[in-house]
Amino acid sequence: MRRTAVCAVLCAVILTGANVYSTDKTFSVLDASKVSRYSEDRVCYQRIDKNVSPFIENSRETLLVIRKSKIYFIVDGYDVSTEVDRKRAVNVIENRYVPNEDLWINKINGKPDFIRILDRRQIKLENSNEEFVTTNFGPFFKTARDRLLKRHIEVFHQLMKNRTESELVIDVHPIMVNLTAKESENVRKTYMSAHAKTITGVVYSCEDGDGDGVTETFTVTFRDGFDWGIDSGANIIFIYNNTDKDIETLIGKLAFEAVRGSVGEEKAMIETFPGDEDIFNVIDDITPLERNQ
Repeated sequence: MRRTAVCAVLCAVILTGANVYSTDKTFSVLDASKVSRYSEDRVCYQRIDKNVSPFIENSRETLLVIRKSKIYFIVDGYDVSTEVDRKRAVNVIENRYVPNEDLWINKINGKPDFIRILDRRQIKLENSNEEFVTTNFGPFFKTARDRLLKRHIEVFHQLMKNRTESELVIDVHPIMVNLTAKESENVRKTYMSAHAKTITGVVYSCEDGDGDGVTETFTVTFRDGFDWGIDSGANIIFIYNNTDKDIETLIGKLAFEAVRGSVGEEKAMIETFPGDEDIFNVIDDITPLERNQ
């Protein structure tokens, strides 16, 4: 079964009528054996922290590096999909099937537990021992991941500063309140999202979907034909519903900054704010004195 999910986040606000907003997240779990090409160097990162379907891994962090036609594929929270399918089939046969039962045993724990290295699609190394993978590749996994995220966050901040040229689009609206709860129990929250595009066509997107003021979804996409199957989704960075505190320190403020303005934008506005004399001249120019008759 193709592991593809289309997840909709629906938000509504009750005013004179009901307005429904949604954002779709289409993705496939990153699979090194299915990448469309390995002819150019590339670094991709995918993190899933959400239960979207019993057939999709709900806790998995993956780093893919392509360097000189070799593929380095490291996973934290690795499960063998065929084994999960087998367990589900056995449960059905033995009348022990429970709808939406979570059969994905391994979860993200900060200790990578799977590595596969391929040379022109031929497996050179494969190991699923957590101690082995974490000891030998754990530090690289974290430092490469953080460097990739910081670099793209820096680009996104540049797009915020040049929001006119980057076609930055923001979406802000109230999230539906619980109409059955008491007024004192309802906390008004606001959905925020933004996306922008570089001159080369790379699309950046961020989202605070639950209105808690923290960005939990961040994606970077370049439609250059690189993927790992139909509906792969964001092919550079895909962080969906992040729960990790280290990553939160990197992406947590992006949606708020895109909507309200970043520190860099604030500094630029202060530095370029017109001086008193300049504005005084404008006032005099647009408000001429009456000539004496």
